[in-house]
This record gives sequence, C-alpha cells and structure tokens, in this order.
Amino acid sequence: MIEQWDRQDGARRIGSRTRTIAEDFALEQPLLMPLPDEPFETGRLFTPRVDRYGQIPVRTNRYSVPILLIGKRVRVILHASHLVVYDQNVEVAWHERLIAKGAVRLDLDHYLEVLVRKPGAFPGSTALEQARRASSPRSTTPGGPRL
Repeated sequence: MIEQWDRQDGARRIGSRTRTIAEDFALEQPLLMPLPDEPFETGRLFTPRVDRYGQIPVRTNRYSVPILLIGKRVRVILHASHLVVYDQNVEVAWHERLIAKGAVRLDLDHYLEVLVRKPGAFPGSTALEQARRASSPRSTTPGGPRL
C-alpha cells in the first residue's frame, strides 16, 4: 500500500513544473551523499557534575545517579522520552524523562551504598518514599514494591 502511494506521489507535479517529483529525484539522487556507517545520535549532550546528594541537574529537573559518582562529571544524553547517564563509556543510570519543571526522579538502587555505611539513613527519605509510591518492575511481590 505504501509503495503504491510512493508511486502516485512520484508521478505528481508541483505547481506548473515540467518534471514530476520522480524525475526531479532521479536528477538529484547522484548528488546526494551516502548515509554514514555509524548511527546518528539524536539526543542532546550534557556534562553535569554529581552533587553531594548523588543527583545531577538536567534542564530544570534532577535525576539520581549512583552515589559513588559524587563530585564527578558524567555524560548525559537527553532524548525525548528518557535520558541515559554515562561515567566514562559505561552506562550508570537510565531514567524516564520528567515532564514537569523542578521535578526530581530518584532510584532507590542508587542509594544502597549509603545503607551499608549509615543503616538509619533511609527512614523518611525521598528515595524510599518514591519507591513506595511507584509500581516498580523490579518488585518480586504482586501489586508493586513493599518496602
């Protein structure tokens, strides 16, 4: 069906031009450069520094990263629906993109190192509260996480 539409569109003339769209394309096709071998990155690049809370600012929002990266610069590729965080060339975090301004997205797994050093650090924390509210795919119990 799409091929039929392409053929119909190729036979169409724009305004009062003498050649059809397909004839114009046949003249221009040899002048086009070939596609690159590598995939083209469509995301926007940022290099924020991880703050003392294990979070990075991206545009107007904040996202968590593993706390081992506190003080380091990381590379962030921001896409339309998600963002990916890299330390060197290693992916360290992936978050669904936040829509609202000033929002915070925290992943409880990024803060587990704190639990080893400070066992009382989690009660009442924002990361724990977000984990309780979210229905996480990592949950092993039906109906969402039970923390």
